[in-house]
Amino acid sequence: MLVLLFMLKVVAGLGYAMFYNLPSYHADSDSFRYFHYSIEETDMLLKSPLLFLKDLFSYGYNDIGNVFIGNNSYWNDLKSNIVIKLLAVCNVFSFKNYYINIIFFNFFFFFGLIGFFRVMNNIFLHKGLWLLIPIFCIPSFLFWSSGIHRDGLIFSATGLIIYFFYNSMNDKFTVRNTLFIVALLLLLFAVRNYVCLALIMSLTAWFVSTKTNRALASFITMYVLAIIVFFLSGNFHSSFNLLAYIANKQHEFVQLSGGSEITLPLLQPTISGFVSYLPAALDMALLRPHITELKNLSYLPAVAETILLFALLILFFIYRDKKQSIHPAVLACIFLGFSLLLIAGYTVTFSGAIVRYRSFVLPLIITPLVGMLRFKSLQMVKK
Repeated sequence: MLVLLFMLKVVAGLGYAMFYNLPSYHADSDSFRYFHYSIEETDMLLKSPLLFLKDLFSYGYNDIGNVFIGNNSYWNDLKSNIVIKLLAVCNVFSFKNYYINIIFFNFFFFFGLIGFFRVMNNIFLHKGLWLLIPIFCIPSFLFWSSGIHRDGLIFSATGLIIYFFYNSMNDKFTVRNTLFIVALLLLLFAVRNYVCLALIMSLTAWFVSTKTNRALASFITMYVLAIIVFFLSGNFHSSFNLLAYIANKQHEFVQLSGGSEITLPLLQPTISGFVSYLPAALDMALLRPHITELKNLSYLPAVAETILLFALLILFFIYRDKKQSIHPAVLACIFLGFSLLLIAGYTVTFSGAIVRYRSFVLPLIITPLVGMLRFKSLQMVKK
């Protein structure tokens, strides 16, 4: 089964490459741009390995820049440079062949998927085959997380962190597990910092919930406190104004151009600005692309996924296994997923882009929902 799932990811990665090799998409493809840059990096690696490593920590700006700013920042360049460096290492073994690198990248990506599956499979016993579907077979997630890009790396790191944290909570925080968690969090912060921060929040709520007998209440309390800190962040220090960073990210998206652009008002970095923008953020995060946007056939799978997600939510409320208590790991995944959806809703202004950003969180939300269903009741309905 594992071999078949791995082959499925490799085939999806090849499909990703074929799609971005089309003339209309190739010029704007980050994936092929990364590969082009990695050729020179491979030569550097073979000639001077030390320089290859030192180059990762160098930058051509006056200072290192702001972690949350997208322009003229070492941190913004780092997320691409890590992929390029990883590609450069793979080039040594693939003889600088882009398509062979797809196999290597999906090998790395596979570890996080397996780790996440093991956690869910331990929580939801005897439902392993059902859990494989949302983890490995959601079309948008399979497509975006199988190509040579950051998405697969981000989910792999997330899945492994959840795996090691789950093991630590069940046993104890060993030096080995702690080192893995810290190293993966650093990687995640470098590649997509807001996912790392959202995950840390989720893990903190998970840890706190184990100290009480009311896991859901603990999560709600922790996230309410986090929202309060978020809205008051600008009062602590100007460099810690999270509202301004989110608004700035949305403004960067608004300045871009593309065929799937949605006309939206500029997000204001104030409490009232965020509250008034909430309906638009929810619409973007949960409902885009709309059925009325089906004139672009490439949106068809995304629309179908949205419909299936809401259908699954209905099934969950009707056929949830109420005898099974909700594990803190499940709450951590669901709260993390919806947090990331909300961040995407506040920042993204393109229907095409939201499909990619949403694909990352679908396994985090759908897998626990599937695991909590009473399948015997569903089978009785079919009969």
